[in-house]
Amino acid sequence: MSMESVGVAYYLALVGAGLASGFAGGLFGIGGGLLRVPILLYVFHAFGVSENLTFHLAAGTSLAVAIPTSMASAYRQYKAQNLDLAFLKTWIPWLVLGVVAGILISYASPGSVLKEIFVGLLGIMAIYFLLPSRPHIANEIPKGFLRGLMAAVIGGLSTLLGLSGGVLTTPSLVACNATMHRAVAVSSAGSLAVSLVAAAGMVATGYGVAGAPSWTLGYVDLPALAIMTPTVIVTAPLGVRLANYMRPRALELAFVALLIALGIDMAVGLALSH
Repeated sequence: MSMESVGVAYYLALVGAGLASGFAGGLFGIGGGLLRVPILLYVFHAFGVSENLTFHLAAGTSLAVAIPTSMASAYRQYKAQNLDLAFLKTWIPWLVLGVVAGILISYASPGSVLKEIFVGLLGIMAIYFLLPSRPHIANEIPKGFLRGLMAAVIGGLSTLLGLSGGVLTTPSLVACNATMHRAVAVSSAGSLAVSLVAAAGMVATGYGVAGAPSWTLGYVDLPALAIMTPTVIVTAPLGVRLANYMRPRALELAFVALLIALGIDMAVGLALSH
């Protein structure tokens, strides 16, 4: 498949995908990967990308798009002196270890299985945000091996699903009695590590894969990366601005409705493909 065969419509679809995922990511404060992956799945499917490749390509592209936004977020936290470097030294190495494991598992897993895991995550996140009060599982963030295991699981699962990790890191740390400010700071640094290492891994494991479109580098769609990155950067602040005018609970319920709609749509698609 060549760029000539898809034409201007493909570029316009990518612009729309970037605008939608950037705005929604800013509105709901979840970085955008949770929404970017389903949108990319629809775009790739619509333009004839092989079903065997669509999820890996969506995940790899989503991770690559997350790099500049994660970098900006981590830099803001660093300038504000919110980063606990001592904590990050015990968190980031394990997070990266999980990313490497996630890359290897993704390489060995069919896209249909990864889609099923993604649908499961959408359901779990919908239930989590439906709860009127968030559950606490510990009085403090675990230490030692348990902290490392927590980071590794977040890194691995994020990589498998094309997420930079914020949507998993922040709720997990808050559930361990961390303040929201601390959780967001750790999440910003972790998201940068996840997106950098995972995107590089998706390029490496997808390099030369049979049936991939000619405009991809491994499992990264280069036009999508070039077009979506600036649109995400532009529209995310607009979503943040709208969120400031909405009641927090109304915003959460709107997010739940979106997660349920995406989950049902993906589940129906999976059922029909079997």
